[in-house]
Amino acid sequence: MTRRLIIAQAILLIGLGSIYLLPRGYDIRESAIIMVLPKSVNEWFGENMDTSEVVVNALADDTNYAQSQYKRRTPKTDDKIDIINAFIVLSGDDMNNSIHRPERCLAAQGFEIIFSEEKNIPVSENTSIPVKRLVSKHLNTGLKQVSYYWFTGAKVITAGHYSRTITDIMDRLTTGTNQRWAFVTVTSPIIEGTNTHPFTQHSIKETDEIISEFISNIFDQIHKTDQLGNKWKSSSS
Repeated sequence: MTRRLIIAQAILLIGLGSIYLLPRGYDIRESAIIMVLPKSVNEWFGENMDTSEVVVNALADDTNYAQSQYKRRTPKTDDKIDIINAFIVLSGDDMNNSIHRPERCLAAQGFEIIFSEEKNIPVSENTSIPVKRLVSKHLNTGLKQVSYYWFTGAKVITAGHYSRTITDIMDRLTTGTNQRWAFVTVTSPIIEGTNTHPFTQHSIKETDEIISEFISNIFDQIHKTDQLGNKWKSSSS
C-alpha cells in the first residue's frame, strides 16, 4: 500500500511539474473547415437556418456557426421529400467554451440519447473519416433522429472528444501550437407512421444510408482537403 501511494504521489508531482514545460503563448493553427455550407449537394438543395438560442447561449461569443436544411425529392417518388440538417461550429479563441460534444446541445434541446457508437464513413476512394453516430428521441414530441458528427482540426479529424483533447495537449507540449477546432453535425429525422406526408417514411437503417451518402458527397465542399493532405482528396477533385 505504501509503495502504491509513493508511486501515485510521484506521478502527480511529475504531472504538475510538466506545467512549467508548457509554452507561455500558443500559435493558432486554423481548422481545415470551410464555414460556408453549399447551396446544393448533388440532388439536395439547402436553405440557411438561424442557430437556436439554446445553442448560441451555451457557447462563447466569438464562436462561428453555419447551419442549413437540405431537402430533396425522394428517389422514385413524385410528391415525397427527404430532409437533412447540417450544422458547423467553429471555435473562437476561448476553445474550452466554444466546442462541446453535441450530446450536450441535444440534451439542452430536450433530446435523450438512446444509442451511441463510433463508425467510419467513406469520403474518397480509399479514405474514411471517423464519426460519432447518435440516435436520440425528443422527450416532449417523441421525434426520433439520427445524428453523425466529427471534429476537424488543422490536419486531424476525430470523432472523440477525449482524443481531440489529447491532440491539443500533445500539440502544446511538442510544438507550442493550438488548433482551432470545428465540429460538423449532420442530422435527419426518422420518419415513421402512416400520416407523414410530404415526408417519406424511413427506417433507422434507411436514414443511416441517406446520411452516410450525404456526408460522402459534402465532405470535399466543406473541407480544405489540400490542408488536410492528399489522402483526403476524392478521385474527382
